[in-house]
Formats: sequence, C-alpha cells, structure tokens
Amino acid sequence: MQETLASRKLRVGRVVSLRVTDSRTVRRLSRRFRGEDSATDVLSFNTDFEGLRRPDGAADLGEIVIALPVAARGARERGVALPDELALLTVHGTLHLLGFDHEEAEEDRRMKGLERLALERAGFAGAARD
Repeated sequence: MQETLASRKLRVGRVVSLRVTDSRTVRRLSRRFRGEDSATDVLSFNTDFEGLRRPDGAADLGEIVIALPVAARGARERGVALPDELALLTVHGTLHLLGFDHEEAEEDRRMKGLERLALERAGFAGAARD
C-alpha cells in the first residue's frame, strides 16, 4: 500500500484503513453500497473529503475491506501464496481509492500496470495479475 501511495506523489500524507474480514460481511457491504448480492474479494470506500485533515496533518483516503475466504480462493485459483494475494488486493483497493478503475479495457491495462509496479517495488512481483 505504501508503495502505491508513494508512486502517486501526493502532496499531503494519506491514511488508509485496512479490514480483513469474512465473506458474509463483505457480501452485506456489497449489497448495501454496490447493489450486488455477492461477496467480492475487495471493496474500497473513499473518505477523502476536501479540507478534512487528521491532527497529524494527514488526510483519510478511505477504507479497504478484504474478504479473507474469497482472497484465499483467489490465491488457490491463481496458484499464488495467500500473502501475495492479500498484497495484490491491498494495492488494487488503494488504486481504487486514488481514483483508478478497470471498467474499460484501457483503464484495466493501466491499473494492472500500476499494480505490477507497486507490487514489484514492495517485493511481491509474483503477485501481479496478467
């Protein structure tokens, strides 16, 4: 996550909350905030409000919520270790908080490139998706 944030050259420090939880919790959040009744691997909730700062001067960027069982299944399917999958999902969620998306093919290519770069810098090169 730190590598992802550092690569964006932000002027103000950012704080990101990370919650690793169960599929039921993520499914409930997905249903409430995305209108999808399923547990995805990672959700991101942006809380970066203009001018709102913490006492230390940093801004809250948001929260990343990872469904551990879904992440574990994804790791098995991709043939990577669970820590690698968690690193990927953390970087992916952080990129969403920074405004990146992957709905269109070009956006998806760019986001995967940024994921790869951040994961390589953090020592998780094998965690990147193709």
